[in-house]
Amino acid sequence: MVSRRLLRETARVRSWRERAVHHGARWAPLIAVAMLTHLVFPSPTRVASVAPAVGQPVEATVTSPFHFLVLKSEAERALEGEARASAARPVYRFDAPIYDSVLAGVDSVFARLDLAAQDDDVAEMTREAAAAGARLGRAESELLMDADRRRAVHGALKQFLGGMLSQGIADAGTMRAEPSRIIALRRGEAERLVLRDSVLTFVDLMARVEGPHAGVSDETGRRALRQLSAAFYRPTVIFDPWLTRLRREEVRASVDSVEYTVSAGERIAIAGQTVTDETRHKLIGLQAELHLRGADGGATRAFVGGVLYNGIILSTFWLLLLLYRRESYERLREMTFFGVLFGLVVLLAATLTQLFPWRPELIPIPFAAIIITMLYNGRTAVFAAAMLAILLGGQWALRESHTVFFGVVSGVAAALSMRVVRRRWHLYATIALMAGAFTLAAITAGLIDGWSTATIVTTAITGSIVGLSSASFALLVIPIAEAATGVTTDLSLLELSDLSRPLLKRMAFEAPGTWAHSLAMANLCESACNAIGANGLLARVGCYYHDIGKLGNPPYFIENQSPGNNPHDALLPEESARIIRDHVAFGVALAREAGLPPVVRAFIPEHHGTTEINYFLHRARRQAAGAEIDVGKFRYPGPRPRSVETAVAMLADSTEAAIRVLDDPTPTQVRDAIESLIQQKLQSRQLEEAPITLRDLDRITDEFCRTLAGMYHNRVAYPRASGGIEPELQTAGRG
Repeated sequence: MVSRRLLRETARVRSWRERAVHHGARWAPLIAVAMLTHLVFPSPTRVASVAPAVGQPVEATVTSPFHFLVLKSEAERALEGEARASAARPVYRFDAPIYDSVLAGVDSVFARLDLAAQDDDVAEMTREAAAAGARLGRAESELLMDADRRRAVHGALKQFLGGMLSQGIADAGTMRAEPSRIIALRRGEAERLVLRDSVLTFVDLMARVEGPHAGVSDETGRRALRQLSAAFYRPTVIFDPWLTRLRREEVRASVDSVEYTVSAGERIAIAGQTVTDETRHKLIGLQAELHLRGADGGATRAFVGGVLYNGIILSTFWLLLLLYRRESYERLREMTFFGVLFGLVVLLAATLTQLFPWRPELIPIPFAAIIITMLYNGRTAVFAAAMLAILLGGQWALRESHTVFFGVVSGVAAALSMRVVRRRWHLYATIALMAGAFTLAAITAGLIDGWSTATIVTTAITGSIVGLSSASFALLVIPIAEAATGVTTDLSLLELSDLSRPLLKRMAFEAPGTWAHSLAMANLCESACNAIGANGLLARVGCYYHDIGKLGNPPYFIENQSPGNNPHDALLPEESARIIRDHVAFGVALAREAGLPPVVRAFIPEHHGTTEINYFLHRARRQAAGAEIDVGKFRYPGPRPRSVETAVAMLADSTEAAIRVLDDPTPTQVRDAIESLIQQKLQSRQLEEAPITLRDLDRITDEFCRTLAGMYHNRVAYPRASGGIEPELQTAGRG
């Protein structure tokens, strides 16, 4: 009892281990791509290394993963503020009250001089002038005793002082002490910048008073005017310390705290170049920004987080294969190929990002989409392109670019445009569609981010070149991809469909009946497969080669025999069945020798499945007269059809042979024969392993009937030249 339980537990463990190894091998490429992606793109921890000193070389190129600002220190801001404050313009203002006060003082003094003149007291006149600050001699005082001359001096003094003071006169000592060559001069609310040396001073006042003045023509009058001008002078342009200090504080406060602005994708440092002061400041600023974002938590943390992020994104595609493309998931070589392809795209993206940062249109996602479309289908390629766009767009060096947008748009365009490439113009249409997608993406991104017209045009042209390069490179790589995955693309099938290939030419020459049957069957298969959404091209090519094994003994097959000459008449039923059965093995060997891909070779054994060779089986039973017969000798080796295309080939093979023997293949007879044959295949369980539905079988029946109606049509009799009639075909078909 114990030993049995132990055996069951051992078997369960072994089964669990086998499953773990099975799935682990298929998920290993994902882990490798996730780690590779983290290594080739600069992670925050690697970017935030210690900044080298000025003058030292940079070990590795550092590209900013995001937009950030490099701030100045408090000391730098204070120093710059003081430098700017010292260079700020000093403010001087015109003092209008002083101007008014001076002119009022002139009138007041001359009023007192008028009183002194009435008393006819020269000494009083001199004392009044001295009280005003003017030291007049006796001659000047006597001149002012005269009313007319006094009024003339009064008028000249007011006119001269008023004109000079209204222009603005500053203190000469203040101007000499002013360090700034340019000052701000305010007059009311208006302000203008003037040269310091252009402002008038007392010296200018005294120099100009020497000039001629109305009503004052003699030397005594001019001396009196000079003395009075000097006495009444007061500067009307004065320094405003409060406003000057306020403005300098504003200048200090307006110092920009940002030293450098670094854009996402900008190269901060290039490997091998010497570190400058600017480079060092930017590297230190990057460290500070990473610290604020919490992205400098250590190498282990960054590595685990980065690989987890990449792995989660990639696992979405791996799960798609597991759930919806199980046949690809089960083949380790295909899963490895996906890993290699994704890794190649990541490496190319990293290289192009280093050479041309901030150019998302250069990311080669269309290349991967084209390869996957040609190998598999557009749906798988679209999903792969989206996953690659999200994977690359999430890297630090590309997060703030339009990588996701450009990747999805270009990848989807590439996948949709490459679904069918069987003519040269198909390739041109593919390139045109990708160019249009890149142009639309460039216009959209440009409108959002405010790009210039030149940038939009350059991006569109660059993307178009990437599309052309992706398509060209994919066509070069696709043979390697086919060999690596074992998947046969439509391009290879087109090459195999060339009727001038040696094997097909040999069949047309050595087994013309079989070749005619193959051509008719190819038409049936292709039209039926296209009707149900299967690969019509694969079906046609498979039918071309499905009976190549008959080249081993062409005369032993009815379609290659002349009337009355059947070599089977001299053979035992078992021997005849062996010859018929062996054409499958010979065909497989011939296909391998010719290098036919597995999907085409599969048509050779699967179009017969494990059906019985009924003609010789019945003949053997008649000869045995009730004795037991080994039915296995009269059965094809199989396997049964495992794909839709080989299942359709099985039905087409039987249908074409059956319809050929009908005397008058009317549409009703044809449909009845087809439905009967399909029922026979279903009852014998020949279609169990093929992913084909009853609805598909109904469509296949309809398509077979339509195609055969064109092949086996009625003939029209034409009169011969001698009076007889000659049957002639109206359309292309079998005669």
